[in-house]
Amino acid sequence: MNNIFSVKEFDIYQDKRNSSFYKIVSKNNQNCSALFYSIIKNNIANSATIINSNNNNSSNNSLIIKTVSLKSFDQFKKEQKKKYNTYRMSYKVILDIILNLSKQLSYLLENEQKCFYTFDPDNVLVVDDCKFLYLSNEHLKDVKDDNLYIYNPIKKNNYYLSPELRKALSIPIIINYKTIFYSLGLLIVSSLLNETIDSDIHGKIMEKIVSIKGTKLYFFLERCFYNEPPKRFLIYL
Repeated sequence: MNNIFSVKEFDIYQDKRNSSFYKIVSKNNQNCSALFYSIIKNNIANSATIINSNNNNSSNNSLIIKTVSLKSFDQFKKEQKKKYNTYRMSYKVILDIILNLSKQLSYLLENEQKCFYTFDPDNVLVVDDCKFLYLSNEHLKDVKDDNLYIYNPIKKNNYYLSPELRKALSIPIIINYKTIFYSLGLLIVSSLLNETIDSDIHGKIMEKIVSIKGTKLYFFLERCFYNEPPKRFLIYL
């Protein structure tokens, strides 16, 4: 297989003989079962199989998927720029991102009792130019009694962190899992406007998208950006 690109925690390979087969491999040989199942169960690819590349029964560190194309979010944006002369994502693409990442979160919460605490665009993969998945074992944490438990230091220069996570001063960090909804909102606004949105300017975020005020997307984002995490929710009406 050829190594075609990498993201922060994974290397991506493409089969030399059959270009529709891709292999996603953990750089740290971590057990990624929960993460991989969140991809498989949501039918992101035509078919997918979790394997162990190191013959270590305790480490399911690779995923083989069959699909037409697989690329990084950055590659996808560059192709969009060539095609439409803008890095701003279309309304349809935005809705696809919301749908796919929301379904991935739902699976993790309901079946694995886990959740991401941030959505970094560098970890987003695009399948067949219309399906989006989040690929990070590092950002995936256990959930208990509606709280995320984070036992390792987090990078505060991540612009896609919620305000409450950026203000956290010590570990462990125990925080409502809906902190991820704020991060999803930041990813969506950033994709919509093609600019990095600083969560510290909370009061001004909605001002930046006044052009879509009154739309379903506007109200969806408004619900993501509530100040108190427990009041946030993902619903597109």
